[in-house]
Amino acid sequence: MSRTGDSIDDLLDRAVAAINSGDRARASALADQVLAVDHRNAEAEDLLRAPTDRGEIRRLTMISADLVDATDLALRVEPETHRLLISRFRDVVRQVAERYEGHVATANVDGLLVVFGYPNAHEDDVHRAVQAGLDIAHDVARLSEQARRRFGAGVDVRIGVHRGPVYLDSDQDDVYGLAVSLAAQVSALAPTGGVAVSHSVEPLVRNAFDLERLPSATMPGSAEVINPFRVLGERAYTTTAPMGPLVGRDRESTRLEKSWRRAQAGTLTVPAVVFRGEAGIGKSRLAATATQLVQHDGGTVLELVGSPVHTDVGLHPARLLLERRCGITRMTEPVRRLQLLEAELRTLGLDPDTEIPLLAPVLGLDAALGYAPPQAEGRKLAELIAAAMENYLFSAFGGRPGLLLVEDAHWFDRSTLDLLGSVLTTTGGRLLVVITGREGSWLGEQWPAKVFDLSPLSDEQTDELVLALDPRIAPEQCAAVRARCGGVPFYIEQVVNGLDSDSGATHSTVPDSLYEPLFARLLAVPDVVPVVEAAAVIGRHVDRGLLIAVSALSEDAVDDVIDELEDAKVFEPHGPDVWKFRHELLREVAAELAPPSVRRALHGRTADVLVAGAAGEPDWRLVAAHYEHAERHADAAGAYREASATARRRGALEEARAYLTKSLAQLELCPPGRDRDRLEIEPRLERGFLTSTAEGYQSPSVAEDLERSLQIVGSDLHDDQVIGTLLAVSSYYINKSDLRRAHQLADALQETPDERRRVWNPAIACVQGMVNFLRGEFERAREYFEEASAGFDAEGQNSMQELWFIPWDVVALAYEHLSIYHALRGEQAAAEAAMVKAVNRGDELAFPWGPYNQAYAHHIEIWLRRESGDLARAQQVVADMVERAERYGIDFWHALGSTLGQATVAAEVSLHASESAEGLSAQIDALTGFTDFWRALGLYAYQTQYDCVIGRLLIAAGRLDEARDRIDGALVIADDTQMHFFDAELLRARASTHTDPDTRAADLGAAMALARHQGAPLYELRAALDDVDLRGEPAHPQL
Repeated sequence: MSRTGDSIDDLLDRAVAAINSGDRARASALADQVLAVDHRNAEAEDLLRAPTDRGEIRRLTMISADLVDATDLALRVEPETHRLLISRFRDVVRQVAERYEGHVATANVDGLLVVFGYPNAHEDDVHRAVQAGLDIAHDVARLSEQARRRFGAGVDVRIGVHRGPVYLDSDQDDVYGLAVSLAAQVSALAPTGGVAVSHSVEPLVRNAFDLERLPSATMPGSAEVINPFRVLGERAYTTTAPMGPLVGRDRESTRLEKSWRRAQAGTLTVPAVVFRGEAGIGKSRLAATATQLVQHDGGTVLELVGSPVHTDVGLHPARLLLERRCGITRMTEPVRRLQLLEAELRTLGLDPDTEIPLLAPVLGLDAALGYAPPQAEGRKLAELIAAAMENYLFSAFGGRPGLLLVEDAHWFDRSTLDLLGSVLTTTGGRLLVVITGREGSWLGEQWPAKVFDLSPLSDEQTDELVLALDPRIAPEQCAAVRARCGGVPFYIEQVVNGLDSDSGATHSTVPDSLYEPLFARLLAVPDVVPVVEAAAVIGRHVDRGLLIAVSALSEDAVDDVIDELEDAKVFEPHGPDVWKFRHELLREVAAELAPPSVRRALHGRTADVLVAGAAGEPDWRLVAAHYEHAERHADAAGAYREASATARRRGALEEARAYLTKSLAQLELCPPGRDRDRLEIEPRLERGFLTSTAEGYQSPSVAEDLERSLQIVGSDLHDDQVIGTLLAVSSYYINKSDLRRAHQLADALQETPDERRRVWNPAIACVQGMVNFLRGEFERAREYFEEASAGFDAEGQNSMQELWFIPWDVVALAYEHLSIYHALRGEQAAAEAAMVKAVNRGDELAFPWGPYNQAYAHHIEIWLRRESGDLARAQQVVADMVERAERYGIDFWHALGSTLGQATVAAEVSLHASESAEGLSAQIDALTGFTDFWRALGLYAYQTQYDCVIGRLLIAAGRLDEARDRIDGALVIADDTQMHFFDAELLRARASTHTDPDTRAADLGAAMALARHQGAPLYELRAALDDVDLRGEPAHPQL
């Protein structure tokens, strides 16, 4: 049957070629031959009916991407929303079509038709079409999820792929014929959200994709029977090669044997043996010797292997180790990955409840899979994960002697090097650690290690190695190898292997470089070049299924090539269905085979397969690198942002920020326009937040990112991205106390349309409340905070968390400031109640929102307790704040509590105790230093209250001029920033710096008037009492 099908296909192809060349008679004759075998063949009938005017017949592959229940969608949403959803659906299809170099030929309300093979034809157009169909299904599903969340209505699609002859009208840019209708019918038979292919496509893709037969159907109005197949996804496919002799490394071998004997005895004091040198010098051969030595005695061997494309990915070698030991592959589903990790931990006697939250992020597994996320972030989280990984390593050895093999350490990231350094100090005398690496600064100065800098072999050693590899080599050939290879063992091995194909020639056939013998060996076998090109792009370790998908060759063809490459000692097995280049140099040589255009296409294809074929979270850093090499800049930018999110989950904030920078660099290479602007906003906002935590709010790069976001976001307040951007930037300016700028943004947010105002109102009200509170407009602030404390509905909470990069909760913020509002009015019970609500709100929130907002609540409660004079409670709150911030790794709050928090409360205690001037001096220096430090970092919000405490300390110490200068400086800052919330207290304190009673009375009068205007009776009362102390009876009416 296959022969008949192939024969018909061949006849049809020849008929298409004939009609395009103008030989209509021959085309008709060939079509008649088809009909003689298959009298119902509709494609042959189309050929007989082909028009004779302008246009041509081509055999094209088509995707029909059709909306499911398009009419129902139009009935369920507003026309504007319908237009938006249809527009985004079309954008998705067009973007995927462009990615695979397809062409959108027809668009209507219900769907689009994409053709492959016109205007650009490729040898793999059928494969491109099916892969594009899978990508469209995936991307539309993501669009549908977003639409349901935002509009309450989803967008579903069915996709059909068919191949057949069509009439191509290049003038109208459209295609006609039965094949077009068949593509639409195949789409109608596809499951919702799925991809179906016709019986004409199935034989061409069955080796590359997993297919499932669907029920047959008759095409309406025709006897044509359609036999569709559902595309389930790309097909997933997958004795160590003998090593060359070890020559010229006697000293190194002796050291390995001696160290292993001592490890077995538990007396190894210098656990590491480091082999350092250039590529090909023999480091891996010595590592193999160590492995054989340990395995011969039944010892455990664990491997940490560096990767050239993961040098900036935290703990990537540890991830590879975990995946290999757990049996996790590229195709393992996320839930199954978590189960395998749990099983591995139980096997080692470790507690999954405590270890999974710390090791799952190393595997890129999100807490949404069902484990409790670690209650820490940043530095603290990174420390906990590293400790868990170290504990895992030692548990895997089970207290028995073993070998930790560390290969290519020069490609390790800093966190893995730190982990290795920690392991080396705690081996207990029973662990041998063999490390290989090239020159560089990666080797720790304090590591307990014996370092061997490997040198090239001498001429005598080279001859010994050559003859050991092939005793038949003639003297002149041996001399040529010696002269050309420079004593590098790997070069020698490759050149000698290349001599096998020279048929015993008596003259030297050794090439001038290492590359040419490799090329000669590769080119001797059909299909080797495309496989090696694809493998070189994938990386040193090559998954078989990935290689088949990227190379676009059949499964059998790739298997044959792999066998040839293994025989040629280019590949060697590295686990089930995984091979690796025997050396990085081989990969680099193979990479040069492909011209730049081919290399770019292969990189893009590799990235697409890694994303589409990943059972769980893809290796986004690797994906991004491939997209970057493919010059698919928008895709690279998106992948780098995903890599940033993964790094942040590990607590690697600097790594996360670096990926965002790479993402933005890729976006700069995209064509300018609104699409690029929208992609740029969120990574800029997130990078701005991460930079502010590392460098402070004053960092010019923070302001640059935020101002750039404002510049490009636009002003359409129907767009959640615009609202989220304005909110994020306004929070930055509030912390800087640039209240003029914050007020401008808050006013802009007030113009949010009613339908979005309902969603975002609590956040907008909170921003307005913060601005008014800092300006000293307490009554207006109260109104906004009470509005914000109502909280979000479900839609608003989702929108907030998607677009809000700073984990402040507006409800908690509102209660915290309402607490101070009530305290300033002397309403202590209400103040206490509001603070309890703020703390309870923090307890309700998940990490990191909960700990962040609890820390902020502590920060405000310290102020509350100082105002009420409850300094014992204030000291306890400071201690709690510092302890919780340390526990969760929230460095900002830990630093703030350890400096300003502790120093301010200590100053208040000293003031209440009437400490001596000498005793106050240390308090003055500490609090002044901390206040100036945070101000230098750009944190101005609420800082004038600390200037007031410094002024009071200076007054108590009798240093009145210094106190007045400090307070005057704070009032200048208040005028510059419009931050007048503490001006009344500053004026009251300044009054005590004057010796002239009238001047003192003037400041106190100004303080009372301002406090009365701001609605702060507590501040007014304090000033009035000071006035009574100053003027006596005449001041009593003020009370």
